[in-house]
Amino acid sequence: VRNVPVPGFGPIDPRRPIPSLSGIPTIRFDGWSVYHALTLKAQKRFSHGYSLSANYTWSKSIDDASSPGPTEAETNKPQDVRNLDAERGLSSFDRRHVFVGSGAVEFPFLQGAGGWKEAIGGGWRLTAIVTLQSGAPFTVNLGSDHANIGSGPAQRPDVVRDPNLPGSDRMPDRWFDTDAFLLPAPFTFGNSARNTVFGPAYANVDASLQKNYRLGDDNRLEIRIEMFNVLNRANFELPNRTAFTPNFGRIFGARNPREMQFGLRFVF
Repeated sequence: VRNVPVPGFGPIDPRRPIPSLSGIPTIRFDGWSVYHALTLKAQKRFSHGYSLSANYTWSKSIDDASSPGPTEAETNKPQDVRNLDAERGLSSFDRRHVFVGSGAVEFPFLQGAGGWKEAIGGGWRLTAIVTLQSGAPFTVNLGSDHANIGSGPAQRPDVVRDPNLPGSDRMPDRWFDTDAFLLPAPFTFGNSARNTVFGPAYANVDASLQKNYRLGDDNRLEIRIEMFNVLNRANFELPNRTAFTPNFGRIFGARNPREMQFGLRFVF
């Protein structure tokens, strides 16, 4: 936003650089970012009835805005348009640890048994994907114009200590230390930085069981049983991030629970 007044008491417009105009929304693409990562990969190609693949990334991403528009974690609007250096912080998509593993195994049971035994119990293949991610950061904002500068900039509170709680103390009704945030002095900006609080981690297992029936030389019937979020883990969404509201710091939602689906496909 351009034409933003400096914080202060009294009417807003007389303090604007151009008093006859209001705030001017803008979209800027002149930000910067820095990304460092270590990646490890292990793979076993399919042989002896199974295959495995594992990928791990340890990374850190820093920027002054993670998108031209709002994201799940922040508004991507600066607090003080005259001090963009203060917007330096972790990226909204920064996840320190990411692990993705996958595998496939063909069950040898009843292979070659012939007749109905092989038709029912032979030729099944199980595949699975495991995804583990540490929590991404988000920004705590004020829900009011505390600096008296009008709408547009995303104002933040003061912070007096690390608001991240130990893992054992994080609960859906109090995900982070809300008492670590205070209202700034009247007509000032808060000292809290961007993306300083970490959201919930993500862990998920998807699996499928598949069997192919040969129907002649060129035709095939494929049976698939698929399950998403096999362990039915509650992968929580981000908590309420508007400071000093009744539900500040509380989580009210989660991603999809366990889902199952069955499918048939005829290939000819």
